[in-house]
Amino acid sequence: MSVNKVFLFVPNIIGYSRFIFYLISFICHTLDNWQLCISFYAIAFILDEFDGRAARAYNQSSNFGAALDMVADRTATAGLCLILAQLYPNYLLVFIGAIALDVSSHYYLIYATGMLGKASHKDSTEWATNGLMKLYYGNKPFMDVLILGNELFYILLYLNFYLIGGRLTINDWNFTGVQIALIIWTPIYLLKQATNIFQLQNAAQEIAKLDLINREENN
Repeated sequence: MSVNKVFLFVPNIIGYSRFIFYLISFICHTLDNWQLCISFYAIAFILDEFDGRAARAYNQSSNFGAALDMVADRTATAGLCLILAQLYPNYLLVFIGAIALDVSSHYYLIYATGMLGKASHKDSTEWATNGLMKLYYGNKPFMDVLILGNELFYILLYLNFYLIGGRLTINDWNFTGVQIALIIWTPIYLLKQATNIFQLQNAAQEIAKLDLINREENN
C-alpha cells in the first residue's frame, strides 16, 4: 500500500516536527525543566513561519497541511494555557475561557469556510462584517503581529512565574524586563482575543444565514 505523497510534503513534515517539539516541551515541564520547556515551545512556534514558506517554495500547499497547521496551533495554545492555569490557579477560569474562545472561534471559522465553499479560512475577509476582521485577514503583517503577541503573552507569563515568582499584581512587581514586556504585549494580546470574538460572531452569522437560505429553498 503506497503512502499518499501529500503526507510527505516538506511543509507537512515541518508540521509533524512542530507537534514533536510541542510534546517534548510539555514533557520537559512535567519534569520540572522550565528552561527546556519554553525553549522547545519557542522552536515549535518559530517553525510555524517556515511551513508556509516551504509550501510556497515547493508548490506544496494542501488542505491537509492547512488543517495540520490549524490543529498544531490550537493544540499548542491549549496545552500552554493548561500549564499556566496550573501555575496561576487563581486565574483558572480565565485560561479556560481563553482555550474555549480560541478553539470555538476557529472551529466555527473553518466550518463556515467549508459551507461557503472557500478555499481557505483566510478568505473570510470577503464576508467579515467589521473593520477589525477585514484588517486582520486582509493585512498579513497585522495578523502576524497579533498572533505573535498572543503567543508571546503566554510565553512571558510562563517566564514570569519562574523568573519572578508568579506575582501578577502590579504593586508587587519589580518591573523586570519580562514584566515590562508583558505590559507592552498585553494590549496586543487583548486585541487578538477581540478578533477571536468577532471571528466567532461573524462565522456563526454566516452559518445561520446559510441555514435560513436552505430552509427557504426547501419550503
